[in-house]
Formats: sequence, C-alpha cells, structure tokens
Amino acid sequence: MRNRKSNKGILIKILIFSLVVLALLLLVVALIHIRTQEKEKETSKMTEVESSECSEVISSVPESEEESDIVIYPAPEFDFTCEEVTIKIPEMSEEYTFAWVSDLHMITDLIINVERKPLLRIVSDLHMITDLDPAQDVMPGNEETIQFRYKFFSTPDGMRSVELWPEVVKFLNYRDFDGIIFGGDMLDYYSDSNLKAFMQEFQKLKSEVPILYIRADHDYGYWYGGEVLKETDTHALHKTIDKDDINDKYWEFDDFIMIGVNNSTKDMPQEQLDLISSLYEKNKKIIMVTHVPYASKIDESLEALSMEVRKKMYYWGGGDYIPNAITKAYLDKVYAEDTNICQVLAGHLHAQWDGMLTQQVPQHIFTPSYMGTIGIIHVVGEENGNE
Repeated sequence: MRNRKSNKGILIKILIFSLVVLALLLLVVALIHIRTQEKEKETSKMTEVESSECSEVISSVPESEEESDIVIYPAPEFDFTCEEVTIKIPEMSEEYTFAWVSDLHMITDLIINVERKPLLRIVSDLHMITDLDPAQDVMPGNEETIQFRYKFFSTPDGMRSVELWPEVVKFLNYRDFDGIIFGGDMLDYYSDSNLKAFMQEFQKLKSEVPILYIRADHDYGYWYGGEVLKETDTHALHKTIDKDDINDKYWEFDDFIMIGVNNSTKDMPQEQLDLISSLYEKNKKIIMVTHVPYASKIDESLEALSMEVRKKMYYWGGGDYIPNAITKAYLDKVYAEDTNICQVLAGHLHAQWDGMLTQQVPQHIFTPSYMGTIGIIHVVGEENGNE
C-alpha cells in the first residue's frame, strides 16, 4: 500500500514539475514571439522611413545632363535649294561642312500710308503694327521704293525675304554644320525694325556652331533709314550682334584658314590687309570669303553674266570697282602664281557662277538666298574631292 501511495505521489510531483516546465517554456516562447514582433515592427518602420527618404531623394534627382540638354530642332517648312561646293585641301584627313547664306535683303518696313503723317508699319514676320516716326526708320519719299523692294526680294513662289528668314534659321539648326557663313546683304538696309527682326531669329541659332558674318553695303546702309542716322551709327549697332570685329573674321583649322573680307564693296582698310598678310605667312591653304567677287583673268563668262544680270561689271577689277593701292596689294595675293588661296567664295552678283580666276584659284558665286537657296560648302581631303 505504502509503495503504491509513494509511487502515486512521485507521479503527481513529476506531472506538476512537467506542467511548470511546460508553462515556463510557453512563457519563454511567448516572450520571444513578442520580442520578435516588436523587432519586426521597428524594422518595418525603419524600412518605411528609408523608403520614404529614398523616394524623396529619387524624386528630387534631376534628369541627367545628357537628357536635359537635348534640344530637338524642327525641320524647316520651306523646301530650300542647296547649292553644293566642294573644296579640296591636299593631305587633309578631316572633313568639314559649312553653310552659306547671303543676299537675303530682308525688309520689314512695309509702308501702308504714304502721307507725311505718323506712318503705319507692318513687321511681317512678327505681325506687329506700330506707329512709325518717319525721321527714325524711313525717310519720306522712299516709301514706294521700299514697297517695290519688299516685293522684289522674294522666292519664285512669292515668300518675302522677311518671311523666309525664320525658315533659314530652322534649316541651319536642323542640319549639322561646322560653321555658318553670312556672306553679306542679309538686310536690305539698316532700320531699327530690320535689325530687330534679324536679331530675333539670329539669337535662335545653335550657340555651339561658330558664325562668320561679313557685312556688305546693304547691312550697313542707311539710305532709307532716317535723316539723322549715319554710317558710324549703323556700324556701332552691328557690334551689338556679334561685336563685328574685323580682326575676328576668320577661322583657323589644322590644314586651312577661312578668312572673311568685311565691307568688301569698299576698298580694303590697311588693318584688314595686315591681318590677311599675317595669316598668309602661316603657309596654310586659304579660303577667302567675300561679298563682292573678283574679276577672272582667264574666263570671260563672268563678265558676260554680270552684264546680263547687272548691266555692268559687278566685281573687283571691273566697272566701278577699281582698287586703290591697299586693295590692289590684296588682289595681287589672290592672283599670284604661288598664292596660298585655294578658293574664293562670294555673293553680290545675284546669279550663280563657278569658274577660275586664274589657273590656280577657283571662284564660286552663290545664288542669292532670297530666292530660297542656301550654299553647302564641303571642305575635304584632295583624294576625297570630286574630280
């Protein structure tokens, strides 16, 4: 009996002990579970904070410079004629492409009222109408002449030069050029409205593409532009475009130099001859860029074309273009048998001509841009040029 009671007591003690151990184990498990949940909550909160901060950082990161700097230029709506010229430079490995625009003769002063009152002016490309003081922009007596010239300088399908100018800028931006040459007579005459309309589009040109703007008589001319305006004033105002510094009107490359002759309807100043002479001494091939072309010593077709189109010899060395000593010293460099000059590019004639000045030097005269033509100049190694 005692043994049974003793065994029963031991079993009860073991059971109680087991229950206590089990309870303690359950308590420990519960505590571990609670602690684990608390850690998970803390981790979750930290993750949310980090995620939130990351989101804020991501949302504040700007687009990459490469993406943000991409500018898509629209194609021109006008269908330009491209006048291609290839210039071959011996032993040159690089290739360059330049655009030529000249003889646009832009006019914005379209006079509606020809009386000696405050006049009505339409700036065609801006569709602006303002009161015009005749003494500031257009001298009385020139209204009919301006209207005639406004209509004359148009494409064959009737687009006025002032309407064409924004399309020219679109074309220049849409294509890839190593440089842009404005070869003179971009304006038909100086006036405030002409210059403002020109500048509005000029400022839209790609800033990374160099521009060589050689002026001519119409860019500086103030014939219709006011009784108080002088040529010194127009020169000063042109400096606001690109500084218009005669000493900066050239591009030097590894294998050649492109030199612009400014204001070539007049004799060359000594300052410009000195610059050309200093560049000439570098013994690189030279491409001369001028508004007024030069007489050919061997090809009579230039004179025939000039007489047909202009009714006179419209180039240096003929007609009214008789050089003084400084200009002659420059032309002697062009015509010399051992000249460094490998090409002359020009405008002014309002007709295309391509031929030889001498046995050594070719000259290309571009079609005027007011007719919807833009020149494309390819400078290539001699082995890549067209025969």
